[in-house]
Amino acid sequence: MEEGDSVTKGSVVAKLDDERAVAALDRARAELSTREAEVAQRRAELDEAERDLGRLRELEERGSMNPAEMDGAVTLVASRRALLAAADADLLTARAELRLAERELRDMTIEAPFDGRVVVKHTEMGEWLGVGDPVVTIVSLSELEARIDVPESILWALESSTDPIEVRLPAVPHGMEAEVIRVVPEADSLSRLFPVRLRVVDPEGELRPGMSLTAMVPTGKKEALLTVSKDAILRNAAGEYVYINSGGVAAVAPIERRFAVGDRVVIRSPMVREGVQVVVEGNERMFPGQPLVILNGGGAPGGGRGVGGSGDGVGGSESEG
Repeated sequence: MEEGDSVTKGSVVAKLDDERAVAALDRARAELSTREAEVAQRRAELDEAERDLGRLRELEERGSMNPAEMDGAVTLVASRRALLAAADADLLTARAELRLAERELRDMTIEAPFDGRVVVKHTEMGEWLGVGDPVVTIVSLSELEARIDVPESILWALESSTDPIEVRLPAVPHGMEAEVIRVVPEADSLSRLFPVRLRVVDPEGELRPGMSLTAMVPTGKKEALLTVSKDAILRNAAGEYVYINSGGVAAVAPIERRFAVGDRVVIRSPMVREGVQVVVEGNERMFPGQPLVILNGGGAPGGGRGVGGSGDGVGGSESEG
């Protein structure tokens, strides 16, 4: 197993030298067989002593029994029962030792606990390992845990909300959803920010440990917001933007994405306002100044279709920020 290799749950990532573990297992099995035989012997001895005691009691009823002989038989039965109890206890111990030996042998084969990828290889073939020493470090790429720090002023909104949180990463061109795992109930002594653990599902495997992210946390405050279709948003080195209809030609309008509302995205932009026509299809092939021919309206008020793709108006909405 090398760094970068993908693994599935239950696949073998390493196998340790198991010669001693196999010998310990054989010894445990032999000890169990010995204890089982001992229990069988003690049970037979007890049965014999109980039969002898029964015969003596029959003689006692006829008045032809020596009291001392009866006392000896009773004592022998009690002794046999004690020996059987001790043998049963030894048998339980032998079974427990066998289970431990089987577990130690299984531990010689190290399996992946979940689907993921090897990011660090801690040992090489032939090296000695101590109990608890790491072999490889595996990270899950389909489901990762992230951490954000939020101010105490919006902590109540985060704790009371059951909706997913939108997160954005510089390395991923689209937003993703995250679920709150737990709010750590202790703020940083300097920043007064509370750590929050998030679970981010990434079925496409786009995320990597150590990436930075920004989370859009709903605060519950209501304000008038502008939304555009998520398909209208493009990105370049300068940031995110949309194409708008500016007097019949395509114009670039830089935007600041705030958070998603269904299949639309709340934005902030000095050039985009309610009713402005925004291209949502074919915009990847557009360029600034390209002439537009409005074919028909659609989407929000003022929406239209332009050369190279269809357009959608910017809608105003009353939404939680």
